Amino acid sequence: MRLFSRCLLVCLLGMLAACSSMPSAESSGSLEKRQFEPMLDGRWIGNGMSYGAYRDGEAPGDLTSKADILEDLRILQQRWNLIRLYGADQQSRNILEVIRDNDLPIRVMQGAWLDANKPEAENRAQIDEVIRLANDFAEIVIAVNVGNEIFVDWSYHRIDDMDKVIGWIREVRANVRQPVTVNDDYNFWNKPRAQRVADEVDFIGLHAYAFWNNKTLDVAMAWTEEIYRDIQQRYPDHVIAYCETGWPTSRVYGDGSYEGGLIGKAGEAEQKIFFEQYDAWVEQNRVISLYFEAFDEQWKGGFDGENPLDKAEKHWGLYDSQRRPKQVLQ
Repeated sequence: MRLFSRCLLVCLLGMLAACSSMPSAESSGSLEKRQFEPMLDGRWIGNGMSYGAYRDGEAPGDLTSKADILEDLRILQQRWNLIRLYGADQQSRNILEVIRDNDLPIRVMQGAWLDANKPEAENRAQIDEVIRLANDFAEIVIAVNVGNEIFVDWSYHRIDDMDKVIGWIREVRANVRQPVTVNDDYNFWNKPRAQRVADEVDFIGLHAYAFWNNKTLDVAMAWTEEIYRDIQQRYPDHVIAYCETGWPTSRVYGDGSYEGGLIGKAGEAEQKIFFEQYDAWVEQNRVISLYFEAFDEQWKGGFDGENPLDKAEKHWGLYDSQRRPKQVLQ
């Protein structure tokens, strides 16, 4: 009887320990951060690029051919060895397979795309798949991102339930070995409520666009650095990675939209000035960066208005959608 009692006690203690390790919406306390220092063969590769594979006529839901993906990645690997992927889906799996099967010198920040407007099952599938991708391609995926601009006030796909997202962050982190982050705009990270999310991640994924914040080119780089320094001061124990910033080569003017009222001029010459200033700053200060973006994507920004193909959302690439380098790379 005593032996049975001891066994029962051991089982109960084991169950309590297991329950205490499960993710919850309560504070996780002090997090032992995983280091995010992108390296390849002993070389720092933190100056990276955001990548969307979609060609003209393609959009999320379509699959770009592996031949086209390989063409893109061979272009990118000439200068960048770190790329960011946004969604945990077949498109990302195909990109990772191309990297693996062709032994390309490219590492990946793999994202899960979360959206309050989508059915819960779709968000659940993104969490499940990002875990699978991080584990199936563990030598290629070196960081995982849970959600893109899901907390900032102006986001269309904003998620108000922070507890739910924290649960997802903990679940992902418990099931992968890579450092985990959330990517969001500086106007989230500079708010007191962001501390709860910061307490759950290994590093901060920062977005900040001088153009969208109505800055002119002459002050754009100073503003971009100022934002970085401000967020670093707020989270001194975190690595801050600039996971989106850039300058567009086209925009609409005076059409009554938010974009139409901005004061910054867009063009290839302007992009060249901003990129060269930013790229030099990244290299000099060894700031982890995923510049936005590699290639123009015509599906972005919609097709409403008088000149929809001129919209800035379609023209952030350093290459146009035909994979031709813009002035900045010539």
